[in-house]
Amino acid sequence: MLPGNYFYSQREEAGMRRGIRIFLHSVILIPLMAMDMGSEPIQDLLDRAANLEGRPYRNGGMDPTGFDCSGYVNYLYKPSLPNLPRTSRQMAAIGKPVDKGNWRPCDLLFYATGANPNRINHVAIWYSDGYIIHSISGGPKTGVVISPADSRYWSRRYVTARRVLPWKDDPSERSIQPKAEKPTPEEESFWEDFEGVLQGDYESWQKADDEAFEAYKRKND
Repeated sequence: MLPGNYFYSQREEAGMRRGIRIFLHSVILIPLMAMDMGSEPIQDLLDRAANLEGRPYRNGGMDPTGFDCSGYVNYLYKPSLPNLPRTSRQMAAIGKPVDKGNWRPCDLLFYATGANPNRINHVAIWYSDGYIIHSISGGPKTGVVISPADSRYWSRRYVTARRVLPWKDDPSERSIQPKAEKPTPEEESFWEDFEGVLQGDYESWQKADDEAFEAYKRKND
């Protein structure tokens, strides 16, 4: 076998193995965790999310010194879902699909904010009353912010939503008491005209994928 074909087959096999792990994780592990989970009320998670408002954006960040979008979600959801995947692209493959208009607080909303309109690279948390809370790299404010989900930019970039936490309390938004600071009218209007791209966590996913491939090569040399 030629060296090029050898390494190609290695990468293909590594990709298949990663695909199998992700499939088993999403089909078996996450549903089992979700059935047993529910000790933390939805309101408590939203309060913790709001308390982090204003924290800076940091690519690859997963703690209060700085978050990227999926790092922020991981930080909040890990106590309830310890095996939650790292990136938005992987998170979008788990949980229960939720149609637009049926979102509940703490559902995860996924977006394609990069140059590729078909590639998920951003995740946000449905907060309540028409708003999402997330960590973003651009806009009128960066870092952990509240944004209007029905604005032109976020509506056009929306891809799908997932419910990863079961509602065991009031299944409506009437019991939710939002505490995060909502954007000003000027900040909301920004998203009606913005046409640019926002850095997402795809780069983090790609780096992790490359590192996994290099580790596979070292192990099998």
